[in-house]
Amino acid sequence: MSKEIAGKIFSTPEEAGVTPPTAEEMEKYNRMFQESERIRNSTPPEKRTMASPKFWEETPGTEFDPNRNK
Repeated sequence: MSKEIAGKIFSTPEEAGVTPPTAEEMEKYNRMFQESERIRNSTPPEKRTMASPKFWEETPGTEFDPNRNK
């Protein structure tokens, strides 16, 4: 059964109607991932930058925000 946590809905793939990728699709995705890793690893560490937390942090303003007043 789907569950809502912090404004996000979590479901099993079956509940969401998602079919598993085929072997050919997985092979394609693995090649794409390996290429992106090759590009990332060829960038010198001093030229790499971190993405802003606003692109990956999803808890601010929710009941799971550690900085939220209780």
